[in-house]
Amino acid sequence: VNEAYDLYSEMDARGIFPNVITYSTLIYGFCLAGQLMEAFGLLNEMILKNVNPGVNTYTILIDALCKEGKVKEAKNLLAVMTKEGVKPDVVTYNTLMDGYCLVGEVQNAKQMFHSMVQTGVNPSVHSYSIMINGLCKSKRVDEAMNLLREMPHKNMVPNTVTYSSLIDGLCKSGRITSALDLMKEMHHRGQPPNVVTYTSLLDGLCKNQNL
Repeated sequence: VNEAYDLYSEMDARGIFPNVITYSTLIYGFCLAGQLMEAFGLLNEMILKNVNPGVNTYTILIDALCKEGKVKEAKNLLAVMTKEGVKPDVVTYNTLMDGYCLVGEVQNAKQMFHSMVQTGVNPSVHSYSIMINGLCKSKRVDEAMNLLREMPHKNMVPNTVTYSSLIDGLCKSGRITSALDLMKEMHHRGQPPNVVTYTSLLDGLCKNQNL
C-alpha cells in the first residue's frame, strides 16, 4: 500500500488527476493494512480536491470501522454520506448490520434492516443471512425462523449459508428434530449442505444423545 501511495504521489506530481476510483482503491488498501487514519486522510483530501466520494468509497470505510468494532463511528459515517447526498446501497446496509451483529447488538442490526426497507433498498439473500445468523447467535431462533419463512414471499431462495446458520442455532438450542427437518428442506430446495451444516448437526446430536 505504501508503494501504491508513492505511485499516487507520482501521478499527482505529473499533473494526472486522481479520480474517485483511484482514491477508493487506495483507501481500500489502507483499510486492508489497518491504517484507518491514512484512509480517512485520503477521504478528506479527495473532498478538498472536489472529488466526490461515491457509495463504494464510504462503504469501504464503514466496513473497516465495523471490522474494528467501531460500529458507532460507522453509523456516524453513514449519516455523513446521506447528508452529502450519497445514497447507501444494499452492501452498505449489509456491512453495518454485520458490524452490529459482530459486537452483539442484534437489535440495532434489526433496526438497520428495517431502515433499509423503508428507504427503498431491497434486502438481498445475504442481508437475510446476516440477520438470521445474528439472531441465532443471540438465541432468538424463532425470530430467525420467521425471517427464513419471509424470504420466499420476497421471491428469495435461502442459500446454504442461510440454512446452515439456522440449523446451527436450532442445534445449539437443543431443537435437533427441527434442525433435521430444515436439512431435509435444504435438500428439497436444491441447496447442498456443507461441512458447517454437518458439523452443527453432529455436534447437536452428540450433545443430545437421547435422540
